[in-house]
Amino acid sequence: MAREKDLKRAEDAVEALARIVGSNRPAKRRAERVGVSIGRTAQRLLWFIVTKGPIRISDLARVAGTSDPIASRQVTALEAEGLVERRASPEDGRVWLARATPSGRRAGRALRRATDAIFEEQLKGWTAADLADLSRNLERLVRDLRRSPNSIDD
Repeated sequence: MAREKDLKRAEDAVEALARIVGSNRPAKRRAERVGVSIGRTAQRLLWFIVTKGPIRISDLARVAGTSDPIASRQVTALEAEGLVERRASPEDGRVWLARATPSGRRAGRALRRATDAIFEEQLKGWTAADLADLSRNLERLVRDLRRSPNSIDD
């Protein structure tokens, strides 16, 4: 009985965490801190472009776990903000690559620092041991969920 109760608590916590992570509020706070006006999806894609770019839109969509049309629309929005540019691939001129501009790289790094600072503020009462336990258990949870035959993660 206790195991069932603990499994339910864990499931409820994971669902609550997914709602928090999927919320637009944290992205809005990050954008306000950094002084950019891009949403959650565009922020994620910008980070992938900064760290993995230049990158094909289809590859960007795959690593970000989104569709090609969504990635393309978000890259267009990032272009309009001057954070990303599209260039033809030197290997194949039919293929377009998304590449961060200098201001896009600065914004991407600033958004990363804002994310880290906000997370640090939210967990400021946690001890080093608490954080080590959390990290270890979350990593274990992710590994186990990915190994599950019912996993939706590729």
